Amino acid sequence: MALTYEARLAIIAGGIGGLGSSVASRLHALGAAVVLLYAPFERDRVIDTVKRVFGSEKPERVWTFECDITSEASVKEVLGKDGKLADPLAFKAFPSILINAAGYVSVQPFEETSAEEAMKNILPNLLGPFNCSNAFFHLYQSRAAQINESPPPGRIVSIASQAAHVALDGHGAYCASKAGLLGLTRSMASEWASKGITANTVSPTVTWTPLAAKAWADEDRKAKHLAQIPTGRFAVPEEVASAIEFLCRDESGMINGADVRIDGGFTIR
Repeated sequence: MALTYEARLAIIAGGIGGLGSSVASRLHALGAAVVLLYAPFERDRVIDTVKRVFGSEKPERVWTFECDITSEASVKEVLGKDGKLADPLAFKAFPSILINAAGYVSVQPFEETSAEEAMKNILPNLLGPFNCSNAFFHLYQSRAAQINESPPPGRIVSIASQAAHVALDGHGAYCASKAGLLGLTRSMASEWASKGITANTVSPTVTWTPLAAKAWADEDRKAKHLAQIPTGRFAVPEEVASAIEFLCRDESGMINGADVRIDGGFTIR
């Protein structure tokens, strides 16, 4: 069984975000080629993020593609079996890993949440992973049919949330979208394991990224939430990335349809 990711291509939806880029950095350091998918509104941040994460504006075995994950057509253009990632000569690595790390959250009382605002959560958090995973499945199967040996094991890991397991006031649409992601993942795990692909999720607590620092700038609110976490702190991106990388290993093939909670014990109380 492989202990590194040489000859593997890892595709990270939400690849220039705090969590996505941390996962990309870890997998790349272990030998994987990585593709970072970013949303159109993130275009201006791509070069700076790549340079910060990989130490170069054009690192080897790192590619970036603009992709609206809420659009099936946009996803197929990149991830489809005839899309930009389907050329084995261009990437020289087998597309065996998909990380669904893109997401959105808004906070307001349930009764003040419009259908439009709810969809801002549901589309990237649930439909996005659906689109990306579906396209990835067909890309994986298409590439597997082109080689004369067994393909590397397929791995899909999606980032859910503690909000998939418990009610968080003001997060109604977000909670629903992340709980839906757990159901989506179990369905993929059941149907695709026999076809070489496992699917799992991780459910972090608040993870301390620059975005989280802004969202939790209110010290009283922050202290109240920390008091509910047995470990007494938020997660850091590297901890989430480590758990995701573990689920991507060849040795993790019997972990399928599972959810790993990275919440310091928040959801056990």
